[in-house]
Amino acid sequence: MSVRESIDPKSSLWAWLAFDLWFYRSQRGLSLAQTALIVKVARGTVSNWEAGRLRPSDEHMRRLDKAWDTGGHFERLLWYARTGHDPDWFRQYLQYEAGASIIKVHSGKTVPALLQTEEYMRVLLTRTGQQDVEQEVQARLKRQEILARQQPPYLWILLDQEVLECQVGDSEVMRAQLQRLLDSAESLRTSVRVIPRSSGWHPGHDGAFQVLKVGSREIAYAGAQIGGRLIEAGDEATILAIRFDEVGALALPRGPSLETIERAMGAFE
Repeated sequence: MSVRESIDPKSSLWAWLAFDLWFYRSQRGLSLAQTALIVKVARGTVSNWEAGRLRPSDEHMRRLDKAWDTGGHFERLLWYARTGHDPDWFRQYLQYEAGASIIKVHSGKTVPALLQTEEYMRVLLTRTGQQDVEQEVQARLKRQEILARQQPPYLWILLDQEVLECQVGDSEVMRAQLQRLLDSAESLRTSVRVIPRSSGWHPGHDGAFQVLKVGSREIAYAGAQIGGRLIEAGDEATILAIRFDEVGALALPRGPSLETIERAMGAFE
């Protein structure tokens, strides 16, 4: 069975889009190469769309709708896929994260995965009931490799003060984790700022979120208790980008933020 044949169109809107791309093409007796000429991409790109490995753009779907006279079917389905919930959203998020030029993260409860130490993440994963802790630890460490590139992404982190004070593991784990934050902040491309408790309520209290700059697009992620949601289009991504700036306006500048982290380390002596 090919990858394309294994796609269940009922599993997600993205799977439905991939299936319909294959189905409509097959009904018209067109090859991958012929369809590629219509939308002005490589043959392999169409193949990847149909296999769910790659996501098309609005312009590609507009060309297909016009050529096949679908009444806007593919552009409409693409819109719903982007704005709806995708059970397999995290795989796509990782692709965006790997290709992002700017990553903005607000976290109110724990240190974000990209800056977690191995022991800190291991404790978190164990306490949350992760089935294969070591596999997930290695996956997170793999994600962190983007920060070691010659041209790493700009990483802007906003942390509630509670993150620094909420003990995860023993004191040694916490000291190492807070030192990791201090070390990371030495990079010209990484900013770690702390929102003091004295700021009171702020928009970030609704939950952790991230905003990524991928090419000319802004992609957002909103966290939730049993799974997050990837936001690839629409006003919501813009709203979260604005919210990040609103929360950032309450954060301490770089120097006082690092001093706050250093003081927090002292509590774990």
